[in-house]
Amino acid sequence: MPGCEHKRTEFLMRRDGIDYMRCLDCDQVFDAEDMEQLPTADDIDEEPVPRRKAS
Repeated sequence: MPGCEHKRTEFLMRRDGIDYMRCLDCDQVFDAEDMEQLPTADDIDEEPVPRRKAS
């Protein structure tokens, strides 16, 4: 059984610069930074952007 995707959330509080959220579906409490989406293989271009070397 797949886990909850936490699509419906509410803000609970901010403490020491961290925002805490609660999922309305599963009732889990977590900090908002945990909700940041990491890039997936579909989000990454096949050809990497060349980086300039520091001079």
